[in-house]
Amino acid sequence: MLPKLDTPQVLELNLGNYNANGASIGFDLNGTTFAVTIWPLSDATVAALDDVVQKHGTICLYCCGVSVLFDLVALERKEPRKARIEGRIADGVSYARGRTAGDRR
Repeated sequence: MLPKLDTPQVLELNLGNYNANGASIGFDLNGTTFAVTIWPLSDATVAALDDVVQKHGTICLYCCGVSVLFDLVALERKEPRKARIEGRIADGVSYARGRTAGDRR
């Protein structure tokens, strides 16, 4: 399944479609950060990630029934089909669930 690009700036990825490791969440004065390494990536996913980096876009990451919306800050290629994505958790509306950040329904 190819990643879904809702708009040129929002890329949807489902961790159920990838292997993942090294996930981390941090917090500093600039907000909450998130990072994860995912693989295997198709050529289409790599191109979509490159596009998001170029446009300073957002990723909507689905994992375990929850969506995380974050602004992509860095993309580090580990291997041709493996990459580490890092970003800042976005404030406000989660377009995937129609909820505001912090809404725990």
